[in-house]
Amino acid sequence: MKMKQQQRGELGSPSPSKIRTGSSSRTKRSDPAPASRGRTRRRKNGGNDMFCAFVLTMFLVAVGLSALAMYLTTKVQSTKSSADGSSAGDNLRSMFASSTSEVVGNAKPRSASNAKISEVAVPPPTSRLPYPNGPKTDAKYAKDRVYCMVPFIWNKEIYDVIMNTWGKRCNVINFLTDSEVMADGKLRGDEIMADQAKGFMHHSKFPEGTFPDNVHFITMTRPWHGCTHRKTGKPTVCRHIWEKMWQSWIYVADHHLNQADWFCKVDYDTFFFPENLQYYVRDVKGWDAYNEHHYFGLLLGHRPFAPNMIAGAAACWSHKTLEAIADVYRKMPKGRTQKHRNKCEDRPEASEEISTSLCLYEKLNVTAESMVDDEMRQYIMVDPYHNMLTWNRTEQGEWWYWKNKPKGTGEMEDCCARRPMGIHKYKSKEKIESLDIQFYGLPDNKELTRLNERTRRYAEKVRTELGIVY
Repeated sequence: MKMKQQQRGELGSPSPSKIRTGSSSRTKRSDPAPASRGRTRRRKNGGNDMFCAFVLTMFLVAVGLSALAMYLTTKVQSTKSSADGSSAGDNLRSMFASSTSEVVGNAKPRSASNAKISEVAVPPPTSRLPYPNGPKTDAKYAKDRVYCMVPFIWNKEIYDVIMNTWGKRCNVINFLTDSEVMADGKLRGDEIMADQAKGFMHHSKFPEGTFPDNVHFITMTRPWHGCTHRKTGKPTVCRHIWEKMWQSWIYVADHHLNQADWFCKVDYDTFFFPENLQYYVRDVKGWDAYNEHHYFGLLLGHRPFAPNMIAGAAACWSHKTLEAIADVYRKMPKGRTQKHRNKCEDRPEASEEISTSLCLYEKLNVTAESMVDDEMRQYIMVDPYHNMLTWNRTEQGEWWYWKNKPKGTGEMEDCCARRPMGIHKYKSKEKIESLDIQFYGLPDNKELTRLNERTRRYAEKVRTELGIVY
């Protein structure tokens, strides 16, 4: 009100008293050019009107922005007060979807079915939402950006759940996918649930917009379909992971090398913690991604006459190592038809872990590094964590997991670091969602409370280390 009064007093038409000069008894001087004076007054009044309109416009803009800020604040507060057992991430995702549909004029209205986790708006490959609904942006991790590379066979359900859970915490995430896609059907783990009559189509034959921007297609020389399970006889995914790996890393090096500092291959069924990778390389190791070679994860040393390797559930390397190994992959022999012979080369049915470690050791003299904490607990789990917490070396004996591991390696409830980087073998949408809620959801949520005592103790320790506080 005060502003409007000032505007009327200062910018409106002058009052008669303000145009008088001198006393009332003074004789008015004649104006030799009344037309000129009129034009001058009109220009002055026109300028005042424009300035008044400008100030009023800015005032209205400020009021609008304030209202928007109050609306968003109310939305965030409502998510914090929710106690229905869902995660804070789920609530913020719903807010993201609703605010998007309200701000963008041509957005589709939300329906009841859109409330499902797999159908809410998926954050972009580099999420702008605050942690834990986006990557950590602490200044000390500015040179520890994490690139998550997921070797993939297109599966919309799994893509959506990854993007709505751990994938949004990567600084960059991309899915490197076979160029042929099922015309109809889906995958259940490695089992192909497809209409064989409709077969498979090249991705370019699908309607524009079918695949998100962070899905990149790799032309494989060996198809992923056409194989059957040796026990059930049902159609299953062919195991050509080595070709997928070397082709994918060449693609990443050619197109995305400067988007991140640390590059990790993450299986689609591994629940990944990008923030714990940052913690490990910066706070624990103090590594330099650009001047040091690093290839690290869960160390395996069970194969005789072969270099140690990193389990494929989640394997990471530095910027320097990726740049160098991509060049090795470009130059290595291609198209060999015989199987394994301990060489850095492309060949059918090759093991990803063995081939990667061979190429690094042969060509770059880089060896695998074990990720363990100061109590020799693993950062990578190759089995669901409720199982890993029961693994006893004495009872199980020296099978491939335990073979050649140092004496004193953590086991049972001390098996695993309190800041895990990856947990393997969560193949379904429901299991991935459940894990996200266990570690990032509200306290005492239903997914947490249903765990047995041992498993929940570990989950609570992880939550504490992550700083998940409401």
